[in-house]
Amino acid sequence: MADLNKDLEELHAEVVSAVRERISNGGSNDDLRVALQLLKQNSVTANLSEDDTAALRSRMAGKLDFSALKDKPKVVPLRQDNQLSA
Repeated sequence: MADLNKDLEELHAEVVSAVRERISNGGSNDDLRVALQLLKQNSVTANLSEDDTAALRSRMAGKLDFSALKDKPKVVPLRQDNQLSA
């Protein structure tokens, strides 16, 4: 059984290396899909730096700007600024 685990570990490492190399050389959508699968299966996550987090929040806030809807007559507000639900 120890040999099987070692073989599987080596195979996994070779697959990761091959996919990484293909992505570095341009890769296809399938290569990206396989890479994402490998990341998920190995519980790999990314941590953004504070600067990157601030930039991402800024971009997201720009995408979620509903101020253009403020003067539209058929838009129902979810919450009015001067009223809080009890």
